[in-house]
Amino acid sequence: MRKKSILFVLPAFVIYTFLMIIPIIGAFYLSLTDWNGISQAYHVVGIKNYIDMLSDARLRNAIMVTLKITLTVSISVNVLGLFVACLLNRAGKMINALRSIFFLPYVISTVAISFIWLSILSYTGVLNTILNALGMGSVIADYIGNAQNAIRSICVIEIWRTLGFHMVLYLASIQTVPEELYEACTMDGGTGWQKFRFVTLPMIVPGITISVIMSIMTEMKQYDVVKVITNGGPGYSTETVTYNIVTQAFGNNMLGYSSAIAVFLFAIIAVITIIQLRVSRKMEV
Repeated sequence: MRKKSILFVLPAFVIYTFLMIIPIIGAFYLSLTDWNGISQAYHVVGIKNYIDMLSDARLRNAIMVTLKITLTVSISVNVLGLFVACLLNRAGKMINALRSIFFLPYVISTVAISFIWLSILSYTGVLNTILNALGMGSVIADYIGNAQNAIRSICVIEIWRTLGFHMVLYLASIQTVPEELYEACTMDGGTGWQKFRFVTLPMIVPGITISVIMSIMTEMKQYDVVKVITNGGPGYSTETVTYNIVTQAFGNNMLGYSSAIAVFLFAIIAVITIIQLRVSRKMEV
Protein backbone atom coordinates (compact mmCIF):
# COMPACT_ATOMS: atom_id res chain seq x y z
CA MET A 1 0.00 0.00 0.00
CA ARG A 2 2.83 2.35 0.91
CA LYS A 3 4.61 1.62 -2.37
CA LYS A 4 1.44 2.44 -4.31
CA SER A 5 1.13 5.74 -2.44
CA ILE A 6 4.72 6.61 -3.33
CA LEU A 7 4.04 5.83 -7.00
CA PHE A 8 1.06 8.20 -6.98
CA VAL A 9 3.14 11.00 -5.46
CA LEU A 10 6.26 10.38 -7.56
CA PRO A 11 5.18 12.13 -10.83
CA ALA A 12 4.24 15.32 -8.99
CA PHE A 13 7.45 15.16 -6.95
CA VAL A 14 9.60 14.74 -10.08
CA ILE A 15 7.87 17.64 -11.86
CA TYR A 16 8.15 19.86 -8.78
CA THR A 17 11.82 18.96 -8.38
CA PHE A 18 12.74 19.77 -11.98
CA LEU A 19 10.60 22.93 -12.23
CA MET A 20 11.13 24.36 -8.74
CA ILE A 21 13.83 22.80 -6.58
CA ILE A 22 16.58 22.51 -9.22
CA PRO A 23 16.03 26.06 -10.62
CA ILE A 24 16.14 27.49 -7.07
CA ILE A 25 19.40 25.69 -6.35
CA GLY A 26 20.75 26.80 -9.75
CA ALA A 27 19.79 30.42 -9.10
CA PHE A 28 21.52 30.36 -5.72
CA TYR A 29 24.69 28.97 -7.31
CA LEU A 30 24.62 31.58 -10.09
CA SER A 31 24.21 34.30 -7.46
CA LEU A 32 27.71 33.39 -6.22
CA THR A 33 29.27 33.94 -9.65
CA ASP A 34 29.97 36.81 -12.06
CA TRP A 35 28.48 35.03 -15.09
CA ASN A 36 27.24 37.40 -17.80
CA GLY A 37 24.79 34.89 -19.25
CA ILE A 38 26.60 34.62 -22.60
CA SER A 39 30.16 33.39 -22.30
CA GLN A 40 31.06 30.01 -20.87
CA ALA A 41 33.71 31.51 -18.61
CA TYR A 42 32.74 32.73 -15.17
CA HIS A 43 34.25 33.05 -11.71
CA VAL A 44 32.87 32.25 -8.28
CA VAL A 45 32.85 35.54 -6.38
CA GLY A 46 31.17 34.37 -3.18
CA ILE A 47 28.82 36.87 -1.56
CA LYS A 48 30.14 39.84 -3.57
CA ASN A 49 26.84 40.19 -5.46
CA TYR A 50 24.91 40.32 -2.18
CA ILE A 51 27.27 42.98 -0.83
CA ASP A 52 26.88 45.01 -4.02
CA MET A 53 23.11 44.94 -3.52
CA LEU A 54 23.50 46.97 -0.33
CA SER A 55 24.92 49.96 -2.24
CA ASP A 56 22.62 49.69 -5.28
CA ALA A 57 20.41 52.81 -5.20
CA ARG A 58 18.46 51.60 -8.23
CA LEU A 59 17.60 48.35 -6.45
CA ARG A 60 16.56 50.22 -3.29
CA ASN A 61 14.16 52.31 -5.35
CA ALA A 62 12.80 49.13 -6.99
CA ILE A 63 12.22 47.61 -3.55
CA MET A 64 10.31 50.70 -2.38
CA VAL A 65 8.18 50.75 -5.53
CA THR A 66 7.43 47.04 -5.15
CA LEU A 67 6.44 47.51 -1.50
CA LYS A 68 4.14 50.43 -2.37
CA ILE A 69 2.39 48.45 -5.09
CA THR A 70 2.21 45.29 -2.96
CA LEU A 71 0.73 47.00 0.11
CA THR A 72 -1.74 49.12 -1.86
CA VAL A 73 -2.99 46.33 -4.10
CA SER A 74 -3.00 43.56 -1.47
CA ILE A 75 -5.03 45.57 1.03
CA SER A 76 -7.42 46.86 -1.63
CA VAL A 77 -8.17 43.56 -3.38
CA ASN A 78 -8.69 41.71 -0.10
CA VAL A 79 -11.02 44.31 1.40
CA LEU A 80 -12.92 44.87 -1.85
CA GLY A 81 -12.86 41.17 -2.75
CA LEU A 82 -14.46 40.23 0.58
CA PHE A 83 -17.01 43.04 0.25
CA VAL A 84 -18.01 42.04 -3.29
CA ALA A 85 -18.12 38.34 -2.32
CA CYS A 86 -20.55 39.12 0.49
CA LEU A 87 -22.76 41.08 -1.93
CA LEU A 88 -22.74 38.29 -4.52
CA ASN A 89 -23.20 35.42 -2.08
CA ARG A 90 -26.69 34.56 -3.29
CA ALA A 91 -28.38 32.69 -6.11
CA GLY A 92 -29.76 34.16 -9.32
CA LYS A 93 -28.98 34.56 -13.01
CA MET A 94 -28.06 38.23 -12.58
CA ILE A 95 -25.73 37.35 -9.70
CA ASN A 96 -23.97 34.71 -11.83
CA ALA A 97 -23.55 37.26 -14.63
CA LEU A 98 -22.03 39.77 -12.20
CA ARG A 99 -19.62 37.13 -10.88
CA SER A 100 -18.48 36.43 -14.44
CA ILE A 101 -18.03 40.13 -15.16
CA PHE A 102 -15.86 40.63 -12.08
CA PHE A 103 -13.77 37.54 -12.84
CA LEU A 104 -13.33 38.24 -16.58
CA PRO A 105 -10.32 40.64 -16.30
CA TYR A 106 -8.32 37.96 -14.48
CA VAL A 107 -8.55 35.44 -17.32
CA ILE A 108 -7.59 37.93 -20.03
CA SER A 109 -3.90 38.25 -20.92
CA THR A 110 -2.14 40.70 -18.61
CA VAL A 111 -0.25 42.14 -21.57
CA ALA A 112 -3.48 42.70 -23.51
CA ILE A 113 -5.08 44.39 -20.51
CA SER A 114 -2.01 46.58 -20.05
CA PHE A 115 -2.14 47.80 -23.65
CA ILE A 116 -5.84 48.63 -23.25
CA TRP A 117 -5.11 50.65 -20.12
CA LEU A 118 -2.14 52.28 -21.85
CA SER A 119 -4.48 53.61 -24.55
CA ILE A 120 -6.78 54.92 -21.81
CA LEU A 121 -4.22 56.52 -19.48
CA SER A 122 -1.64 57.95 -21.89
CA TYR A 123 -1.58 61.76 -22.10
CA THR A 124 -3.34 61.71 -25.48
CA GLY A 125 -5.42 58.69 -24.51
CA VAL A 126 -9.13 58.05 -24.11
CA LEU A 127 -9.51 59.42 -20.57
CA ASN A 128 -7.92 62.81 -21.22
CA THR A 129 -9.73 63.07 -24.56
CA ILE A 130 -13.09 62.57 -22.85
CA LEU A 131 -12.22 65.05 -20.09
CA ASN A 132 -11.20 67.61 -22.68
CA ALA A 133 -14.42 67.06 -24.67
CA LEU A 134 -16.45 67.62 -21.50
CA GLY A 135 -14.69 70.93 -20.90
CA MET A 136 -12.74 69.58 -17.93
CA GLY A 137 -9.29 70.42 -19.30
CA SER A 138 -8.16 71.64 -15.87
CA VAL A 139 -8.21 68.10 -14.45
CA ILE A 140 -6.28 66.51 -17.32
CA ALA A 141 -3.18 64.82 -15.93
CA ASP A 142 -0.15 62.84 -17.07
CA TYR A 143 -1.05 59.47 -15.59
CA ILE A 144 2.03 57.68 -16.92
CA GLY A 145 4.77 60.27 -17.46
CA ASN A 146 4.66 61.42 -13.83
CA ALA A 147 6.32 58.98 -11.41
CA GLN A 148 3.76 59.17 -8.59
CA ASN A 149 0.81 59.09 -10.98
CA ALA A 150 2.37 56.16 -12.81
CA ILE A 151 2.64 54.09 -9.61
CA ARG A 152 -0.99 54.93 -8.75
CA SER A 153 -2.05 53.93 -12.26
CA ILE A 154 -0.25 50.59 -11.95
CA CYS A 155 -2.02 49.98 -8.62
CA VAL A 156 -5.42 50.80 -10.13
CA ILE A 157 -4.81 48.43 -13.05
CA GLU A 158 -3.72 45.61 -10.75
CA ILE A 159 -6.68 46.10 -8.41
CA TRP A 160 -9.06 46.01 -11.37
CA ARG A 161 -7.32 42.99 -12.89
CA THR A 162 -7.07 40.77 -9.79
CA LEU A 163 -10.19 41.75 -7.84
CA GLY A 164 -12.31 39.02 -9.46
CA PHE A 165 -9.85 36.28 -8.49
CA HIS A 166 -9.90 37.26 -4.82
CA MET A 167 -13.67 37.68 -4.93
CA VAL A 168 -13.94 34.04 -6.06
CA LEU A 169 -11.63 32.87 -3.26
CA TYR A 170 -13.72 34.68 -0.64
CA LEU A 171 -16.99 33.56 -2.20
CA ALA A 172 -15.86 29.92 -2.03
CA SER A 173 -14.85 30.38 1.61
CA ILE A 174 -18.12 32.06 2.59
CA GLN A 175 -20.16 29.28 1.01
CA THR A 176 -18.45 26.71 3.25
CA VAL A 177 -19.77 28.39 6.41
CA PRO A 178 -22.56 26.18 7.87
CA GLU A 179 -25.98 27.83 7.62
CA GLU A 180 -26.78 26.57 11.12
CA LEU A 181 -24.31 29.08 12.58
CA TYR A 182 -26.15 31.99 10.97
CA GLU A 183 -29.47 30.60 12.20
CA ALA A 184 -28.11 30.30 15.74
CA CYS A 185 -26.81 33.87 15.57
CA THR A 186 -30.23 35.08 14.38
CA MET A 187 -31.99 33.27 17.24
CA ASP A 188 -29.63 34.99 19.68
CA GLY A 189 -30.65 38.36 18.25
CA GLY A 190 -27.54 38.89 16.15
CA THR A 191 -27.51 41.70 13.57
CA GLY A 192 -26.13 41.46 10.04
CA TRP A 193 -22.84 42.99 11.19
CA GLN A 194 -22.59 40.61 14.14
CA LYS A 195 -23.12 37.63 11.82
CA PHE A 196 -20.29 38.89 9.65
CA ARG A 197 -18.00 39.75 12.56
CA PHE A 198 -18.53 36.69 14.77
CA VAL A 199 -19.52 33.99 12.27
CA THR A 200 -18.27 34.74 8.76
CA LEU A 201 -14.85 36.24 9.51
CA PRO A 202 -13.63 33.58 11.98
CA MET A 203 -14.80 30.78 9.68
CA ILE A 204 -13.10 32.08 6.53
CA VAL A 205 -9.66 32.74 8.03
CA PRO A 206 -8.06 29.97 5.87
CA GLY A 207 -9.54 31.67 2.79
CA ILE A 208 -8.24 35.04 3.95
CA THR A 209 -4.78 33.53 4.42
CA ILE A 210 -4.72 32.09 0.90
CA SER A 211 -6.01 35.33 -0.63
CA VAL A 212 -3.51 37.53 1.21
CA ILE A 213 -0.57 35.27 0.38
CA MET A 214 -1.60 35.04 -3.28
CA SER A 215 -1.98 38.82 -3.59
CA ILE A 216 1.39 39.47 -1.94
CA MET A 217 3.18 36.89 -4.12
CA THR A 218 1.56 38.26 -7.28
CA GLU A 219 2.50 41.89 -6.61
CA MET A 220 5.99 41.13 -5.29
CA LYS A 221 6.66 39.54 -8.69
CA GLN A 222 5.01 42.36 -10.66
CA TYR A 223 6.50 42.77 -14.12
CA ASP A 224 4.06 42.68 -17.06
CA VAL A 225 2.00 45.77 -16.23
CA VAL A 226 5.09 47.85 -15.43
CA LYS A 227 6.81 46.75 -18.63
CA VAL A 228 3.90 47.75 -20.86
CA ILE A 229 2.61 50.84 -19.05
CA THR A 230 5.82 52.65 -18.07
CA ASN A 231 8.76 50.44 -19.11
CA GLY A 232 10.19 51.24 -15.69
CA GLY A 233 10.15 54.98 -16.33
CA PRO A 234 10.29 57.85 -16.14
CA GLY A 235 13.92 57.02 -15.49
CA TYR A 236 13.93 54.12 -13.04
CA SER A 237 11.14 55.54 -10.89
CA THR A 238 8.56 52.76 -11.47
CA GLU A 239 10.90 49.79 -11.66
CA THR A 240 9.87 46.81 -9.55
CA VAL A 241 12.29 44.22 -8.20
CA THR A 242 11.33 41.69 -10.89
CA TYR A 243 11.72 44.32 -13.60
CA ASN A 244 15.15 45.12 -12.17
CA ILE A 245 16.09 41.43 -12.21
CA VAL A 246 15.16 41.06 -15.89
CA THR A 247 16.94 44.31 -16.82
CA GLN A 248 20.15 43.37 -15.01
CA ALA A 249 20.16 39.85 -16.47
CA PHE A 250 19.28 40.50 -20.11
CA GLY A 251 19.86 44.22 -20.49
CA ASN A 252 23.16 44.59 -18.62
CA ASN A 253 24.37 40.97 -19.00
CA MET A 254 24.76 40.57 -15.23
CA LEU A 255 23.11 37.20 -14.70
CA GLY A 256 25.06 36.47 -11.53
CA TYR A 257 23.99 39.74 -9.93
CA SER A 258 20.39 39.37 -11.09
CA SER A 259 20.32 35.86 -9.62
CA ALA A 260 21.36 37.31 -6.26
CA ILE A 261 18.44 39.74 -6.42
CA ALA A 262 16.12 36.85 -7.36
CA VAL A 263 17.30 34.82 -4.36
CA PHE A 264 16.74 37.86 -2.14
CA LEU A 265 13.19 38.26 -3.49
CA PHE A 266 12.51 34.55 -2.98
CA ALA A 267 13.68 34.80 0.64
CA ILE A 268 11.49 37.85 1.32
CA ILE A 269 8.38 36.15 -0.11
CA ALA A 270 9.14 32.98 1.87
CA VAL A 271 9.50 34.91 5.15
CA ILE A 272 6.26 36.84 4.57
CA THR A 273 4.43 33.61 3.75
CA ILE A 274 5.68 31.83 6.87
CA ILE A 275 4.71 34.76 9.11
CA GLN A 276 1.28 35.00 7.51
CA LEU A 277 0.65 31.26 7.95
CA ARG A 278 1.64 31.34 11.61
CA VAL A 279 -0.53 34.36 12.34
CA SER A 280 -3.54 32.86 10.53
CA ARG A 281 -3.27 29.55 12.36
CA LYS A 282 -3.71 31.38 15.66
CA MET A 283 -6.83 33.10 14.27
CA GLU A 284 -8.48 29.96 12.86
CA VAL A 285 -11.61 28.61 14.51
